[in-house]
Amino acid sequence: MTLDLLKEAHTSWKTAPEYSQTCSLSAERFLQITDLLLENPNLNSTHLFRADILYDSAHQLKTLSEKERLYLQPDGAHSHDNDASEADPEPVSSAPVFEGAILQRKVLRRLVPRKPQLDRPLDQWCYTYSLVPGPENSGCIVVYQPQAETDADMPWYHPPVKSLAYLRKKGTETTLSVHFLPFPTSSDPLPSRTHRTFIALLQTFLRLAKNPAPQRDIIEGGLSVTDGKVSTSLSLAPSALKDTILPQHVVQDTYTRLKERYAHDLISCWAEQTEPSKHVFEDLAIAAFVIELWKQMYPQANTFPGFVDIACGNGVLTYVLVKEGYQGRGFDARRRKTWDVLEMDNYLDEMLCIPQPFLDHIGAEDINGFQEASGGKVHNGIFDADTFIISNHADELTPWTPLLAALSSPNSPLPFLAIPCCSHALSGARHRYPPPKNATFASSSATTGARGNNDNHTEEQHASGDLKALRAAKAKAASHTDDTSMYACLTKKVVSLAQEVGSDVELTLMRIPSTRNIGVVGNRRRAFTATPRPASAGATTDAAAAYPGVDASVNHADPAAATGTSDNAEASPMMQKTIQAMLHRECAISGGIAAAATCWVERARKHQTGQGRGKVNRGRQPSGTGKYH
Repeated sequence: MTLDLLKEAHTSWKTAPEYSQTCSLSAERFLQITDLLLENPNLNSTHLFRADILYDSAHQLKTLSEKERLYLQPDGAHSHDNDASEADPEPVSSAPVFEGAILQRKVLRRLVPRKPQLDRPLDQWCYTYSLVPGPENSGCIVVYQPQAETDADMPWYHPPVKSLAYLRKKGTETTLSVHFLPFPTSSDPLPSRTHRTFIALLQTFLRLAKNPAPQRDIIEGGLSVTDGKVSTSLSLAPSALKDTILPQHVVQDTYTRLKERYAHDLISCWAEQTEPSKHVFEDLAIAAFVIELWKQMYPQANTFPGFVDIACGNGVLTYVLVKEGYQGRGFDARRRKTWDVLEMDNYLDEMLCIPQPFLDHIGAEDINGFQEASGGKVHNGIFDADTFIISNHADELTPWTPLLAALSSPNSPLPFLAIPCCSHALSGARHRYPPPKNATFASSSATTGARGNNDNHTEEQHASGDLKALRAAKAKAASHTDDTSMYACLTKKVVSLAQEVGSDVELTLMRIPSTRNIGVVGNRRRAFTATPRPASAGATTDAAAAYPGVDASVNHADPAAATGTSDNAEASPMMQKTIQAMLHRECAISGGIAAAATCWVERARKHQTGQGRGKVNRGRQPSGTGKYH
């Protein structure tokens, strides 16, 4: 069977009955899925990261330079001056000519592989045609024409054909079919792998067509904005959160570089019993995002103010950021075996964070006794001015993250990145937050009793025991389309607390191998107008200097004495009242601030019961260049 619309001589397009299927696909939906696949070829091949648009004659898809200009605008506003001009030169192309079809659009894209050391990028022209409506049929054609001379030049991730096409044809019934133009040297019949690929391409297109059309929402201040109208609910759907802060290609290119430099050595020398590949790739992806975020926030050299990685866990994220030249430290309540392998004692501290409001309700004798019993250091959660706080799956410290940012600098809360994971109350006890009651996500008073685990908000079970319905509910929660899931409620709670203390909040989907992948970014836009303090020539190695923390001599009744910052001393009385009222409200579930502080310390004693599990592989040690030898 051939695609008989091709007019060029000595050219024979081919297809087969297996590559065609009847459907109810409209022309509009066909073009929507085409646009989706143009930028996301990874939906068809797991070997691909994305496609970079180099040219679009219709100016519907943005090129790399257009995306970068758009994201660099601090206010997130769209400027038509940055759009591509109709007078931009068109790259040279040779579009095929089809009888009875009109060429509507030309797109040049570059396919970007996940592993550039194995597969090379591939430039590809994409042509869209509309069939001239006739008495019997109408439709659309999309042709993909890779820039390769022979099938031997074709990367592994692309079928070894000269051209590929989707044909939507509407006659007595609508059909979608896949057609291909083989190289002159191609074997006949098709290899089984190519045959399976064509069937998979057809099925993927039809599957995507059945899904709801993705909404192109913009997240502003934690609220969903569609077509200029503010939504009444906070959307956590991936379609609303993808690439809201940074361009996809910028983060993925940095991730690829970090993965090539660090991944192999970190995995081979993994000291924990947990799965190394997941943790290493996840931390490298977060590091790539943070690095590109800092490049955007602090474009001038030597103005990065430093970072603190609270509840840093295995320390890989801190390790990579320090090796990349960023000044900062990480701490956790318990030392990990990985720290010995990374040789990061000068940048990682075994230290417990007891927020200053809790310290104000704990006597100095109790703190001294705790320090003597545990042998560890205590920090009050007050950090230097402009310090960037990283809260990556910080568990108990997750809801505290925006509060620590405000307590450290009440007049201008510190910038932060929080990636929520497990849900905890401010007391540290496990707790499930109820869904917010209004559009601005103001925190609601706890009404579920004094039990920290909040048993009144357990997962609702299906009365019929329907396994299919239960799986559907879990899939809905994993895709962040269930606004009542524990993770959704925790994320919205962090947003609510941040907004209440005056932080500017933005949400973004972190491209990490985890279902807990929502990033809450606070006060990013303020960095564009602020003048950060210059970074010191070298990273400090003194924990006391890096963390203006707590010791036995601190007057716990005077928060300004414990902070070491002048900003706190001049804090707005209104902000102090706001934070105090919030703490009284949020800690009511635990019996008040004093009871919550006691619960926090008791849980801390359990955390500091020894190092993390795992055997240290001392066969290879890290060198100063970030490589192991």
